Amino acid sequence: MSSFRKLLKWFQPEHQDSDVVINWNRGENVVFGSVTRRYLDAFERHSEGSKHINQKQLIQVLNELGFFPTKSQVYCMLHTAADCCQRQNTDAITFGEFCTFASELEQEYAKPSVLPSLSSHSRYTPQPHSPSKRSSVIAKFNVFLGGSCNPTTWRRDVAIPLLKQYSLTFYNPQVESWSPDLIEIEDQAKRLADLLLFVIDNSTRSIASMVEASFLAGANRPLILVLKGLPSVVENETLTENTTTSAAFTSDLCTDDEPYDPDRELGDMETAHAFLCDLVERQCLPIFEDLETALHCTAKVLNQGVPIPGLDLSDGAQPVKHPDIRVGLRLINLKETFRTYDPQNTGKIGMPDALLAMRSLTQKNLSFPAYDQIVQSCSKSGDTPEFDFNEFCCLVTEYLFYEPNRSGLSQFFQSTYRFFRQIGRQDAEEEVESLEISRDVFLGGSCRNSNWREEIVIPILRKNGFTYFDPVMPKWNLRYLPLEAQAKENCDYLLYVISSQARSAGSMIEVAHYIGQDRKVILCVQDIQEGLVVDGEKLTPRAVKDYNRGRQYLADVASRERVPVFSDVTEATNALVARIKRDREQEQTDNPSPSHRPQQGTQSQSSSASCLGFLT
Repeated sequence: MSSFRKLLKWFQPEHQDSDVVINWNRGENVVFGSVTRRYLDAFERHSEGSKHINQKQLIQVLNELGFFPTKSQVYCMLHTAADCCQRQNTDAITFGEFCTFASELEQEYAKPSVLPSLSSHSRYTPQPHSPSKRSSVIAKFNVFLGGSCNPTTWRRDVAIPLLKQYSLTFYNPQVESWSPDLIEIEDQAKRLADLLLFVIDNSTRSIASMVEASFLAGANRPLILVLKGLPSVVENETLTENTTTSAAFTSDLCTDDEPYDPDRELGDMETAHAFLCDLVERQCLPIFEDLETALHCTAKVLNQGVPIPGLDLSDGAQPVKHPDIRVGLRLINLKETFRTYDPQNTGKIGMPDALLAMRSLTQKNLSFPAYDQIVQSCSKSGDTPEFDFNEFCCLVTEYLFYEPNRSGLSQFFQSTYRFFRQIGRQDAEEEVESLEISRDVFLGGSCRNSNWREEIVIPILRKNGFTYFDPVMPKWNLRYLPLEAQAKENCDYLLYVISSQARSAGSMIEVAHYIGQDRKVILCVQDIQEGLVVDGEKLTPRAVKDYNRGRQYLADVASRERVPVFSDVTEATNALVARIKRDREQEQTDNPSPSHRPQQGTQSQSSSASCLGFLT
């Protein structure tokens, strides 16, 4: 291959690229070519003259460039940048860091999505409003008004008047005198509705409503979700919070220096909102903060036949595209490589080391115009070319996208070289993909104040030779949401235990989504008893009622979807083992050829294999 590269270089003419613009002024934003120039133009339009952009500006810049990340992805960008550069502020990134994230998204957007389910909404094609359609049981309504109920008034004050203006029919489940007889009617109205509008208000806990919305999103129902923010007071009860509790994944992302405390109720509610947000956005559904905007979009979907994932910024929606992309890995890789070439921790590396680092990161070995121009510029001024990490990120970004213009015979050799290189890359990607570890069971559910995994479930699974993924970590935070999502994708069965010793709002929302997706779920649900104390905090009777109502709805929806529900962990685990064995026997009957299974008793909480090959 080295001889081929020499021959290729011999046919390569001296490159003169008028688009390469170098503003290499130390202390300023830097650009090394057309790609970083495009990024810088967008960056400066929103940075208000600053060398950093915050969370809101980051979303605006990415949207301008045609990237539409999830809140989870934005959260990972901010916190990964802060960790890599050891900053306390998690609400600001530099231009170099931005270049790394933008280039990561740009390359991934050019690839097909790795999650086919994300396009499943194409099965739902909204039809223009037709009021003549009726059901033989009850009237077929255009919009089901789900979500927070008493004491909220959003249906009466905002939603119903606007829907009437748009001549859209609706079903309102909030009535003054509710009775169990309405359950069946509500369920039919929900199933027959053209669109489901769910509002999670900030004056109630809305546990059952969030569980329901998560299930419907997982079941690919046409859902428009409005999240109004975290509740601070529920019926004159103030939700307890730690001084470090943030509003991540709601109206603003976490900007505090310290992690929130999930043992305080507001922190637990924050986790629940984060799970709901992430799961809904993974279905490419936008999430709204303003109810009126959501209603206008509802009318556009129903009257104009626009698919919900097709709503864009002009509609007031925040679109979501490619939610399966894991961002932040490239920046970590760049930082580690930079440290390798800066053993004295000076914060700078020389030009020769920078070139070697770029080639090792990108697997490219090209003549780079910026390199020659920087060397020439420094030789005239007598300066020694050195790069800090911000400048290095810009340089790598430009080098990553750089492809020299060629013609004639040189273009033929370049095309041939690219062909063989692509074959090698595909082989490498297949090898990396083969390193993805699949397991039999994901151990989801309550974590804090519970030991059901290590004392009951894991011993039984090990005894029967089944593998598992245990998500419990000493210092879990919201950045692990994408990793856990990938782990669940790689597990055949999902065991969820909703313990009686924890609130478990996030776990209930999570498992409801996978029930909606028709995954192989085994569920254990235990009600909270009056007087429960969670880490020194006694739950009020109202709180116990709200969390148990969520449990009741979860158990009901699981039963309707024929998911087994238990109240005893041991019984649930034994049922899981029996099902796995039964499925294996059936698989052997249907397919006598032996199938490869993971080794017995393995357990891992890392996904390092998927971190390979960020830049190639």
